[in-house]
Formats: sequence, C-alpha cells, structure tokens
Amino acid sequence: MVTQDERREPSQISGQITSAAGQVQQAIASVVPSALGGDALLQGGQNLTKSGQLEVDDAKRKKALESTIDSGVGKAKSALGYVTGDQSQQTRGNQEAERAQWDYKQATSSSAFSVPVPSEEGLKGKLQSVQGMVTGNQELQKEGNARAEKAAWKDGV
Repeated sequence: MVTQDERREPSQISGQITSAAGQVQQAIASVVPSALGGDALLQGGQNLTKSGQLEVDDAKRKKALESTIDSGVGKAKSALGYVTGDQSQQTRGNQEAERAQWDYKQATSSSAFSVPVPSEEGLKGKLQSVQGMVTGNQELQKEGNARAEKAAWKDGV
C-alpha cells in the first residue's frame, strides 16, 4: 500500500519548511547536554535539514523539466499561429513560452526570487515581437520572436 507521503509531489515550500525545522532542532540540540539526548536531537535535526534540501532540489528539477516542455509547446503554438495566419494563436504561444522561461529561471536559480534578464538583443527582439502583436503585423512579430530566441540561445536567457 502506498502511503500519503509516498504520493506527495516534491515542493519547494514544504522542503524549505522541513529544512528550517531541522535547523531549529539543531539549534536546540546545541544547548541540550548529550546525557539528555542532545546528540540524538542534533542527528535528527541534521537529517531533517538534509531531507528538506533534497525535497527542494527535487521540486526544482521537476519544475525545470516542466518549464522546458511548456516552453517548447508555447513555441510550437506560436509557430503554428504564424503558419496558419492566426495572430492570436501566435501571441498565446509567445505568452506561454515567456511564462515558461520565467518558471525555468526560478527553478534553476539558487535565489528565492529570480527574474530572467534578457540581453539587449533579446530585449529588442521581445519589443519587436510586442510591436508586431499590437499592430497586427505577424511578420514583425515573427521576426521579433526569432531575434529574441536567437539571443536566448546565445545568452542563456
């Protein structure tokens, strides 16, 4: 039989809470004498901290994989919109790919709140794509997408 803990998806939040609980337990253990179980308390705290960090790492890996897939799907939708002449489809695809890029950056960063910062060339491409969306110029939007994508491959954002 599978227990509830075995079915639970890894979570950055619960992993961080578990890790923090382990650190608190270790702090408490530092003032408890060995004769009163301080060593066991310390070991338990270290295990909790390690377990929490492993959960955070697993959750980040999972999110990075999901974001990579979502980005590919978004780019495919954008390309399909361009080929079929459906600008709203192209725009939705761009938005999905952009959201996935932000999620990927967050998942692969060691910082709590990481924001992808495109290069100057990437930013020019994104602005060109937005200009194409606003004006209804699919060709301009496509060129902007290509420019931003090329910069992303070169710069990693």
